[in-house]
Amino acid sequence: MSSPRHKAQHTFPAYKVNSPRTPAIDYNLDSSFHSHHFPPDHRLNPHFVRIYQLGDELGSGGYGFVVTAKHRIEGHEVAVKFIIKEKVPDYAWVNDERYGRLPTEVIILSNIEHDNIVKCLDIFEDAKYYYLVQELHGTPWHNPDHDKKLTAAENVQPTEPFPVPPLSPSVSADSISSLSPSTPSHTSSVIASHSSKHKLKAPRPPKFPRRPSHDLFECIEQSDNKCLSEDQARHVFAQIVDAVDYLDSIGVAHRDIKDENIVIDGNLKVKLIDFGSATFTDPAAEPRPFYNLFYGTTAYAASEILQKKVYQAAPAEVWTLGVLLSYLLTGTSPFPTAKDAVAGRIMIANGPRVSRQALNLMHVCLDPNPTTRVTIQEVKSHPWLTSRRT
Repeated sequence: MSSPRHKAQHTFPAYKVNSPRTPAIDYNLDSSFHSHHFPPDHRLNPHFVRIYQLGDELGSGGYGFVVTAKHRIEGHEVAVKFIIKEKVPDYAWVNDERYGRLPTEVIILSNIEHDNIVKCLDIFEDAKYYYLVQELHGTPWHNPDHDKKLTAAENVQPTEPFPVPPLSPSVSADSISSLSPSTPSHTSSVIASHSSKHKLKAPRPPKFPRRPSHDLFECIEQSDNKCLSEDQARHVFAQIVDAVDYLDSIGVAHRDIKDENIVIDGNLKVKLIDFGSATFTDPAAEPRPFYNLFYGTTAYAASEILQKKVYQAAPAEVWTLGVLLSYLLTGTSPFPTAKDAVAGRIMIANGPRVSRQALNLMHVCLDPNPTTRVTIQEVKSHPWLTSRRT
């Protein structure tokens, strides 16, 4: 794969930005005013701060965290993943001819283009972090258990022919706080503008709001039966399958497909996110590489992985799709226990009726033998996905 589109340098002095479209402003580079995840005394990349105003937290994990940001001039929101350099494992680095050693995730997202995969918009870095700037997709899904008195005006108005169950995307103050300035500028010029009659206290870092999740997990949680209807599930699943088929065609495996790594909006448009466990190889290579270490989420791990056998990424990826399909249709895992998963014994919980074709697709994806398991191309051409009727 080729180099990322852009990688800003990380050694810059603090400076005052002057732009023909904006007045001279002192931007605050003190990271403690933007997120509690940053270590004390950390300074942000000034080129990044000049362009983006950080907002709400979206999520965090072992290798970093994600915060919303607003483009200062154009006004649109993005999601910024701060990747902690020292926590990126050895297997997740690639040596790039132009830029040197970079996380695999950065290289992959900088070079792929698909409507159901989150887009990489820009890349920055400082001494401690890579800043992976991505499009912000999805609806901030609000858990109805937290507020059961949402008005009808707050409900999603879905497009036909895939009506969403009564879902409640959040429009609370916390979820839209990034629409107003949330990057304070505590400078001598600002302080001097206050009346000298008042004694000024030292500025304190703001509170950091957490935005309701945009992911498929929260969307499913809000449906009437904590699962989607079959038409909705088909619509969502087809998009994910199309993205995985595209990735497979260029030799990329995500290796951590799950509902929490899929963002979704009120019209059921989905995008795959978080390529921190992804790998890539020559798509023409035969056979594809085998792996002996597991990357991903145990609940979605294929039978061969649970048995601690060497495995190939593509068949394991199809297995995760089978597990995901069960969550979409039933709201639960297809396997009550790890032994059932190893044997491929699917146990559908009591709930909405699942059609024969949908169950067949689930079974062929969850074949415990990876050599006879269906390929992603066969999943894509399965009758349940190619026909609207079941």
